[in-house]
Amino acid sequence: MFSKETYISRRARLRELVDSGIIILFGNNESPCNYPANGYYPFRQDSSFLYFFGQNRDGLVGVIAVDNATETLIGNDIDIEDIVWYGAVDSITDMAEQVGAGNTAPMSELRNICDKAVSQNRKIHFLPPYRHDTMIVISDLLGIHPYKQKEAASLELINAVVKLRSVKEQQEIEEIERACEIGYEMHTLAMRLTKPGITEKFIGGQMTGIAQSLGAMTSFSTIFTQHGEIMHGCPSMEKLQEGRLVLCDA
Repeated sequence: MFSKETYISRRARLRELVDSGIIILFGNNESPCNYPANGYYPFRQDSSFLYFFGQNRDGLVGVIAVDNATETLIGNDIDIEDIVWYGAVDSITDMAEQVGAGNTAPMSELRNICDKAVSQNRKIHFLPPYRHDTMIVISDLLGIHPYKQKEAASLELINAVVKLRSVKEQQEIEEIERACEIGYEMHTLAMRLTKPGITEKFIGGQMTGIAQSLGAMTSFSTIFTQHGEIMHGCPSMEKLQEGRLVLCDA
């Protein structure tokens, strides 16, 4: 997380680029594997939510009221059953303070915010959703069918977010450079391991392990395959063969 001032400044610039209404930025939820508490799939926060609200926890929504410059971090504090799984975590109030958002509310308040905006004929801006649970929430709040949400998303907000996120701050460049260093370690490890008889899966797994061991995660599933003619070919248990070209993309 960057400084509080970073997120305050980013949201202020976003308000300048969107004329009126309210902006809703949905954070991501956990993607459990086979029961709710088994977060087998690594959590990845929505990038735009992360850019403007900075918090890397599931179950959060950021609301920015453009007309009166109020900002609200919405989410539920964890209960005793969650503490067993996650331990002590910051409250929603604490997280809002960390990123300079002036208001907090439980998730149930999001419907009231949307209903009030609709009754006042205020524009509700949201980005095109890509996760089905978010699509369900938008459908429930705004009555927009998931198949129609992409076209209903705010072009004004999309353009504003693209304009801001396309220009990198120095602190962002430093993080990009750190990621490049991890990528270098991953690819050079693959070069050293590659030889006939080793499985694609083994080398791909070692590469992914480098990212995880350095506190990061891969931005997409590691591609390490002798079948470069197949787009996004994941590593298989096929062994590397003498004279075969192997594609590495990670």
